[in-house]
Amino acid sequence: MADPDASTLTDTTGPPLRVLIVDDSAWLRQHVRGALEHAGLVVVGEAGDGANALAQAAAQHPDVVLMDLRMPGMDGVQATRELLVEQAGTIVLLLAADGEESLVLEALMAGARGYLRKAASAAEVVDTVATAAAGQVRIAGRVTRPLLDKLVETLGRERQTRQAAEQAHRSSEHLRRRQQQFATMAAHELRTPVAALLGSLATLERLLSPDRLQPQELELLGATSRQVRRLGRLVEDLNVVATQTSGGISVTPTRVEVAQLLKDVVADLDHLGARRVRVAAAPDLWAWADPGRLAQVLINLVRNALQYSPPGSPVEVAAGVGPGLVQITVSDHGPGIASDKLPQLFDRFGEHPFGQTGGLGVGLWIVRELLAAMGGNVWVEHNASGGSSFHIAIPAASWA
Repeated sequence: MADPDASTLTDTTGPPLRVLIVDDSAWLRQHVRGALEHAGLVVVGEAGDGANALAQAAAQHPDVVLMDLRMPGMDGVQATRELLVEQAGTIVLLLAADGEESLVLEALMAGARGYLRKAASAAEVVDTVATAAAGQVRIAGRVTRPLLDKLVETLGRERQTRQAAEQAHRSSEHLRRRQQQFATMAAHELRTPVAALLGSLATLERLLSPDRLQPQELELLGATSRQVRRLGRLVEDLNVVATQTSGGISVTPTRVEVAQLLKDVVADLDHLGARRVRVAAAPDLWAWADPGRLAQVLINLVRNALQYSPPGSPVEVAAGVGPGLVQITVSDHGPGIASDKLPQLFDRFGEHPFGQTGGLGVGLWIVRELLAAMGGNVWVEHNASGGSSFHIAIPAASWA
């Protein structure tokens, strides 16, 4: 690096620029320091590697950092990326040797303002620092064209990726709107006939005493009632999906005896399902929740556990108390849930936990939304049997 020329001195009408020099060559740091200080700039420190550069930048808050690219330990690309996360207003200029264009490109993409060759004269160094601080970008002339070609190519790929992502987002939004429209229409069209069926079946059950029916007829009436109630719950689920975005889910919390609620949930299952569910609830356990909504949550979780478990295997439901919370766990002996499915498990219209088809894929989303409306939470874990355990936590009721 040549000696500084007095004609390259920067304007000193404002505060002098504070510069940090980062390079693993002590000789180069010394010569760059001389050039900058001769021009009236302030060198606040020197560093021989990226980690030391980050420490000094945090302590000194320089205006400009001259950053070497190839250094032991943390290189200049990583140091640039981390420095600009911590100090976004700092200007990073790269010190590049010939043949380091690929690293220069990475550092520029990480946020560096420009670069100059290590063989640049002292005048070029001072001028590049000053112009970069004034908001201009300076790139060394000898490697400008190949670097720009690579930069244009990279930016082109990023633009294509961004356009593809935007198109996918638009398609996803379009699909979501269509699903929302379907849920709204289905909930509206089904509510009246399902209510009429439920009313008619309830009237039949009142008018027809068990002694007036053959066992097969009585069983058929009971099975029909259970399936219509199941259909009614599906309409409720659809109604939640249809109305959630417009006004949220309405809940009416009150004191709920958890053991009795779990007993009612199991009684609502068919006889085969009810025989497979084992309930263990702590005595005198009270939750502060909407009883109908909490029952809807538990029905969803228990039915999922029954559906995705081997036939005849038990489903365990355990309820206990935590600090200010009631905790209920529904555990199955099914195949478990793949790790890559967990992030989308509670999404609206999400995939089924184990990849099976059937249903609308809204049950677990509804579970999460209902619990959130009641101040609760839900999460899932693998259990010791290899299956899944769904945990819910809801506020405990006051004893007053």
